[in-house]
Amino acid sequence: MPDVLGLVDRNLLEQRPPRRLPPLFLPNLVGEYLLEQPARNYFDPYVLIGLCAAGLMFALQVAPMLWLLLLALLALRLSGPCWRLCRDVREDYLLLRHGVVVTAHVLGVRPCRDAAGHPAGAYLDCAIPITRRRTSVGSVWMPDAADALRVSAAGRLPVICLARAPGTWRLRDGDGPHLRYEPARQ
Repeated sequence: MPDVLGLVDRNLLEQRPPRRLPPLFLPNLVGEYLLEQPARNYFDPYVLIGLCAAGLMFALQVAPMLWLLLLALLALRLSGPCWRLCRDVREDYLLLRHGVVVTAHVLGVRPCRDAAGHPAGAYLDCAIPITRRRTSVGSVWMPDAADALRVSAAGRLPVICLARAPGTWRLRDGDGPHLRYEPARQ
């Protein structure tokens, strides 16, 4: 997940929603998400074979009906990654345009282990009061458990969040690509 808050001036978050975002914010956000994912997520073997088949079909001057079939298959194959990209970009755009800045309460820290059983960061569980009757609960994974304990010692964190379920949110200070946000576990 890219550092979305790093793409805008910190003073922008002090404004009341809806905020006016810079003109190049959306292209920068799309670029950040594209650069975050490895190219193999978009150009998997099926897409590469399809592109090679398109080159072969062009050289052999195949009928247009087969071109349409190949383009439909490639579009279907690329629709999943494109859908995820659009969903993530939309959520972050809405977060910065309409998100509210509030103080989250740290509920606790849960250590995390990798598959081999070695320590692998920690989850910081937070309760985010959005309105008087609405609270969103979620976790943020931090790769450094000591950093998670240091952050949790304060007990409160400034966050920016959307005032709707499931509650898209980011740490206002210290957000970055090394963090992973998750909704609360059931």
